[in-house]
Amino acid sequence: MAIIFLSYRRTDSPQACRVYDWLVQRFGHDAVFMDVSNIPFAVSFTDYIKQEISKSKVLIALIGAGWQTKIREADDPVRMELETAVASQIPVLPVLVGNTPMPNPEELPQILANIARQNAETVGISHDFHTHMQMLLPKIEAILGALARENVVTSDPDVINIGCAAIIRFLKEEFDKTTMRYSVPVSWRVIGPEELFSGAPPDKSVTLYLHRIARLAELLELHFILSFWWPNAENSQRFAGWTLRQFEQTPLIPAAFLWQYGTEEPEYDLKVRRSDEDPRQIWKMITDQPLQLSLAYVATISPKTSTIPSKKASNDLEPK
Repeated sequence: MAIIFLSYRRTDSPQACRVYDWLVQRFGHDAVFMDVSNIPFAVSFTDYIKQEISKSKVLIALIGAGWQTKIREADDPVRMELETAVASQIPVLPVLVGNTPMPNPEELPQILANIARQNAETVGISHDFHTHMQMLLPKIEAILGALARENVVTSDPDVINIGCAAIIRFLKEEFDKTTMRYSVPVSWRVIGPEELFSGAPPDKSVTLYLHRIARLAELLELHFILSFWWPNAENSQRFAGWTLRQFEQTPLIPAAFLWQYGTEEPEYDLKVRRSDEDPRQIWKMITDQPLQLSLAYVATISPKTSTIPSKKASNDLEPK
C-alpha cells in the first residue's frame, strides 16, 4: 500500500520524476504513489486518485512556477487531490521547486488556504537537488513516524528478531539447494556489536547486522548489512553476487520462514530491497574491524494484504 502520495502538475513532471525516484529508493516502490506509474487501466481516474489519497499517510504537494494559475478552477485535478487530502485529514507537505515562492493564502481556495501558511521545503533544479532531497527525506520519515499506530506488526515484541532470523534462514535454505558447495560448512548468522568488537566471525560465513530500525505509519523498516567473510576475494564476490540475485528474484520472504512459534500463518509480510545507504559508511560507523565486502538492505515488515499490484497505465492522462 502506498503511504506517500506525490501531487504535481504536468509542467513539473521532470522534477516530479526525480523526486519520485528518490522517494522510491528510500521508501520502496510499494510505498510511493505517482499517477503515471500506479493507475491501472479501465478505472475512473478521479475515483482511483481519491481512493489512493484516502489510504495514504502524507501527500507531497510539488509546487512549481504557475502551479496556482489553475488552482481555483473547479475541475483542476491538483485542486481535487489537495481537497481530498484535506477532507481525509491527510497531512500535506508543500515542496517548492527551485525559486518558486509559496502562494499567498488568498490565491488559494478557502479549504486550501492553510497550506500556504505552512513551512515549506524546497528542492532545487540543478546541483543543489541532491542536497535538498537528503534534507527532505528525514522530514518525511519523521511525519510518518509520528503517525504510527499500533498494529499486528508493531504490537509484536518479537517481530524484529523474527524478521532478521527469517532473512538468514531463507538465504541458508536457498543456498543449500544450489551447487555452490564447500568442504567446510558455510555459517549463516545474525550478529550484534559484541561479535564485531570481539573479533571477526570465522571464515566462510555470511552475517546479518541490524544497524537501524524505522517506524513508518503501519510499516516497520529493518536496515541491515550482509557481510561476506572469506579469506579470498573470489568467494566473497561469488556469495555477494548470489545474494543480490536471490533478493532480486524473491524480494518477498516466503511466510514459512516467519513461522517461529506454532503453525499459525503470520499476519504480516517481510519484503527485502536494496538500501540507498553506502555499506562502507555503515561499516565504519559500527566497527573498527577491517572492511569486509558487504551489501546494504532494508526489510519492510507490513500488515499482510491481498492487494494485487496494478498494471502500469499509459502516460496519456488528463492534464494537471
